[in-house]
Amino acid sequence: MLVAAVVATALAARPAPVLLDLWRGWPGADKVFVEARLPNGERGLFLVDTGAAISVLSAEAAERLGLEVGDGPGRVSGLSGSVPWRRAQIPSLYLGNFEVQAIDVAVGVPGAPEYAGVLPVDGILGNNVWTNFTLVVDYPADRIELYPAGSYQPRGQGSAMEADGYHVLTDVIVEADRGDGQRLVAPVRIDIDTGAAQTSFWCQTGEPFRRNTTLGIEPTYGIGADLDRVPDFQFLTETRRIPVLSLSAGGRKIKHQGSLRWNSPDFTAESCQVTPGLLGYETIKDHRAVFDYANGRFVLEKPRQRRNFAATSAWLANDVARHGDDLARAEARVPVMIAAGDREGARAFLDRALAATPNDPRLVVLAARLDRSEGKEAEALARLATLSAAQLAEEGEWVGYLGSLGAAGRGGEALALAEAAVATGHDDDDWRQELLVGLSDRLLAAGRPAEALRALDEAIAIDRGGSGFLFRRALIALADGDRYGAISTLRALIDLYPIGGQSLWLYALHLAETDEATFRADVTRAMSRLHPGMEPYDFVGAAFHVVGDEAEARAWLAKGYARDCTPIKHGANRDNCDAWYWALEGNKLDAAKARIDRAIAAQPDNSAFRDTAAVIAFARGEMDEARLQAREAARLSPDDPYLTWQLSRMEGWEKP
Repeated sequence: MLVAAVVATALAARPAPVLLDLWRGWPGADKVFVEARLPNGERGLFLVDTGAAISVLSAEAAERLGLEVGDGPGRVSGLSGSVPWRRAQIPSLYLGNFEVQAIDVAVGVPGAPEYAGVLPVDGILGNNVWTNFTLVVDYPADRIELYPAGSYQPRGQGSAMEADGYHVLTDVIVEADRGDGQRLVAPVRIDIDTGAAQTSFWCQTGEPFRRNTTLGIEPTYGIGADLDRVPDFQFLTETRRIPVLSLSAGGRKIKHQGSLRWNSPDFTAESCQVTPGLLGYETIKDHRAVFDYANGRFVLEKPRQRRNFAATSAWLANDVARHGDDLARAEARVPVMIAAGDREGARAFLDRALAATPNDPRLVVLAARLDRSEGKEAEALARLATLSAAQLAEEGEWVGYLGSLGAAGRGGEALALAEAAVATGHDDDDWRQELLVGLSDRLLAAGRPAEALRALDEAIAIDRGGSGFLFRRALIALADGDRYGAISTLRALIDLYPIGGQSLWLYALHLAETDEATFRADVTRAMSRLHPGMEPYDFVGAAFHVVGDEAEARAWLAKGYARDCTPIKHGANRDNCDAWYWALEGNKLDAAKARIDRAIAAQPDNSAFRDTAAVIAFARGEMDEARLQAREAARLSPDDPYLTWQLSRMEGWEKP
């Protein structure tokens, strides 16, 4: 949902409908994109967002187009807050043969998508574009159809739709479980939002169902969420969940699996200015969604065909057709080539690009990450050594670089680099924070926990901290022999971020017998703050396994397996999920090893799979294999404190 001042957009008329591919980051992804031709002839991907009143353009795209960017008339509001917006105007944009003229856009809005999987995204197309057409989003066919306004005759009456310049509203009949064998049926009026993954209610909209809800916290991300500057736990918001059985919209009754989120249940006038609710992807994904703006109708039609559009291959073909062998395309093209399975071609193209511009930090980091994924750690480190600390911090690679040096037996060198980088000083808070975190990690690895804590506290004090920093604080306390300090920090982290589970596992591993009652109370309190079904079942089960409560562990792990593994039909992710849960329970360890071996064969550079392999080997008592796999996991993701802890545990620096 995106709300801002709206300026009418002119459409150069064309008589025939336009059929466009619907792009996704991966098959079945809940965000859908369309390709448009920009004024400079480039093609760009844009999120199809009927919940956005105004379109959005990335700052990079605005710069490429040479647009004049000025202050907006107010603020852009979304699910995660409101931010000031900068205004620009795209003189024209082509969707197939349709030319849309004079499109007002908000530039550089936090929370706007930057990628669809590995495909770069230039922005969002909102209702100041779509109201020029009758828009058909055919999800099963991976296609978008555009018709001149009012010229398409939908199949069915659907429901009334009101487009007021900010919202696209329709009436929805909601059937909920009352909990006493009866059903509660009530109408609501909400936005139809192709940019939303879930259907949700806001403020007064959920009021008819209040008596039948659960209360808990969960993350809410969206426009206005500056994920680079705010700790993840600050996006945890208190919501209610409604046990919805079905929703009727657009002339269709649609069964609903699970519960529906109600945001701002204890609403205020200010909190309710964004949206009354969102009818999102999970509800409309199996239909052709028809937005007949001119006639005020919303219709969900039955699918006519099913098709999976190969977006990655299409993007590559388009990029080559447009840019040929232009080495300046390496940063965008290489990740897509890797995702398409052409690792050899990606490597060759990247090597030629680096030969042409050897000092481009983005290409150097991209090449180093490719080296790392292929096990070429020495080559990766040699590349990264050519960049400054500021460049590595800007690319988000500084902490990982230092971690890789440490893993390669060059801990003294890593510490010296970290101390020198912090000593030089940097005005940019993001860079300085990463430099300090890197120094803290290296001081801890060097056996200097008190100094590591001081560096980490300075990083936290800059402005935002983060739940990952609290995990690091607990590791520092353990290294300093301060078990109670570690437990105190972990308890604070569990309170801040109960949806994350690693802290519970670490907590359980360091309990004394006298702490167990407190631990159980902490787990009960933390899990009670979450909605049923959102608990970190795997880590809670692992924690109870550690304290010897096998019945409780099995109960949690069984719930987690049903939620996390059963819906995945096959493939490496299913193999990893099976292996992970079996290992945490200490069950089917031979089968677990076979599954994870198969998953790693398919994705050898997946650090999560390597972590699973380490846990399995640990459970089997195969400590050399456990250490090997833990080292691989930490090597592949050298900036992840959880994997650093796992490696220390496997290497016997801590006793399980």
